[in-house]
Amino acid sequence: MTNKDSLINSFKEEVENANQMTFPICVDSFTNLWEYKFGSLEDLPRDMDNIIADRAIELGLMDPDF
Repeated sequence: MTNKDSLINSFKEEVENANQMTFPICVDSFTNLWEYKFGSLEDLPRDMDNIIADRAIELGLMDPDF
């Protein structure tokens, strides 16, 4: 497993257990760490956007029509 895969798997687990208060912190922490380790968010896997958006909608933090 690569460093990227490990970081992604950890993030997915963290997001699954997040609530409305901790979700934004999880996302910020993940994106900051990814950017620090890999230089930018450009190579972030496309499915990560979907995971973040889907969970934000589930938690009522984002409008599903956005």
